[in-house]
Amino acid sequence: MKKEFFLISTSTILLLITAFLLLNCAAAQTNFNAYYGSAIDESKIDGNIGSEWDDAGKATGVVIDPQGSADVWTKNDGTNLYIAVRFTADSANPWIAIQLGGNSCMEANTDAALFGNDNYNVDGYVDCYMSGTGGAKADSAQEGRGAINVTASKSVEVELKKSLNSGDVAGKDINWAINETRTIIIIWDSNGRGSSGGTSNHYGNGAVLGTGTVRTLFLSSNSLSQSGTSILSNIDATIVAVAVVVIIAVVVIIIGVVWLRKRGARRKSEPS
Repeated sequence: MKKEFFLISTSTILLLITAFLLLNCAAAQTNFNAYYGSAIDESKIDGNIGSEWDDAGKATGVVIDPQGSADVWTKNDGTNLYIAVRFTADSANPWIAIQLGGNSCMEANTDAALFGNDNYNVDGYVDCYMSGTGGAKADSAQEGRGAINVTASKSVEVELKKSLNSGDVAGKDINWAINETRTIIIIWDSNGRGSSGGTSNHYGNGAVLGTGTVRTLFLSSNSLSQSGTSILSNIDATIVAVAVVVIIAVVVIIIGVVWLRKRGARRKSEPS
């Protein structure tokens, strides 16, 4: 009797441990998947997100700093990284920055792309790097291609094409490899330091200069068609998997208890 109870208890514990590990895996999943896709000609990097992004990974409802949410497209062609962002601002003259790499916002010597900042290039793209909290310096060699477009309804569209390894060490450019996971930070502003007309600060009104959400980006060697499109998001699929494991664990416990009771009842009914 004790042996059977021990086996059932051990099996149940193992199932619950599996559920816990699945939850940990969900936490470790990357935020953006830059699938392998077709190259985009520089003429198409114009601030108008179109069908050229159909083979990219797409994340919707991504919360961006200091406020709001965005749709984000990411892909690579083996040589270049492509990123597109669409969100609604509170101004017709915002700027947006994409930091590539680093473990904190505005970390010194990290690569970045800056769009629409009046202090650098009005409504344009600037290849730059972070020189520490509060500082960004334009690269002497402007690498990559970027564009920003702001509509009358204040919808902002940004497109970026950036070499995975331009060799620009002085400009702190990225040196990323396929099948690597790297970090990315998206931040914007509409109320000063190169922007105007809005109230969204990346350094005030509750936001602190040098803070931003660090997310992960996986440079995949697989195309979107090879990987397939899941009906559920990664986190939803994991929750379903955990729920299944927990249900199985409960069923095992119930069956085990019923079996032990029946076995005990049979033993009691047997003549001594």
